Amino acid sequence: MTILAARQMAELYPWLRPQFKQMQALISNGHLAHALVLSGTAGIGKGTLAEALAAALLCKNRQPAGACEECKSCLLRRAGNHADLLVLRSDTQHIGVDAIRQLNNFTHGSAQQHGYRVVIIPLADTMTEAAANALLKTLEEPPPGCFIIVVTSNYSQLSATIRSRCQQWQLNAGNSADITQWLSQQTNKVPPAFLLDYCQGAPLKALKLLTDETADELGAMLALLDQYFGGQLQLASVVKQLDGKTELSGMLGYYLRQRLVQPLDFLRQQAVLAAYQRWCRDATRIIGQNSALALTGLLTELKSLLQHQEAKWKS
Repeated sequence: MTILAARQMAELYPWLRPQFKQMQALISNGHLAHALVLSGTAGIGKGTLAEALAAALLCKNRQPAGACEECKSCLLRRAGNHADLLVLRSDTQHIGVDAIRQLNNFTHGSAQQHGYRVVIIPLADTMTEAAANALLKTLEEPPPGCFIIVVTSNYSQLSATIRSRCQQWQLNAGNSADITQWLSQQTNKVPPAFLLDYCQGAPLKALKLLTDETADELGAMLALLDQYFGGQLQLASVVKQLDGKTELSGMLGYYLRQRLVQPLDFLRQQAVLAAYQRWCRDATRIIGQNSALALTGLLTELKSLLQHQEAKWKS
């Protein structure tokens, strides 16, 4: 685990400005919680908001729009040399107890710039149990002038004790029409109708899929699945065209949730989702698995399940 200072922050996205404005008001009134969780789906800009909030807290000449970007504190932050800002970056898949101990030492130190001290914890849901326990005392008794900003795309995966000691800010991108307009301003490509639903309303993920042409590939995958389950395409053909696609598991999950599973048929819904989840689990756990064979088995099972009459589930 390494601890780094944040560099110049990216522009704050329009859908995050209302929440940031609220945070600014709380800072001005001295009512901002000392421990916050910024949660929301991946690709919504949580990290950018965390950086903007940290910048505003550290700035010596805070403006209505946020940090001034010109004072000594802002210049140090932009250069990546602000001694009162820590951002945890993990070199592994988890945030361990040693990193949290370093964090605790930092929060109980003195502010070098005679202002606030700020910690940002990205991917906080990857904290080990020992790390979460090590953080509790600091959250329960925060040192004066210290703010801890916890960032996660999986709020439910955070330790319950961490959640209970932090103020949650649930972020979303709001109106889909506004997001579509923003996407159109960033690229000359028209977002396909399914894209925002597929990305769970996350504009940044949608933009990435648009710009790297993955969105076109996803549309083609949807068409293939429609043809297969509609009886217009043979199994071998669909497996050949889908096997190995980067977004295959996500697209299959989206397709099953949005197009196949009937909410009134509970048992069928559970069986379909169980088959899909088993396939996803095996893909990560079975080393050397024949992916084409596994996909063949999944699609065969799904088609059989989806074509069964409801009477079978009642028998």
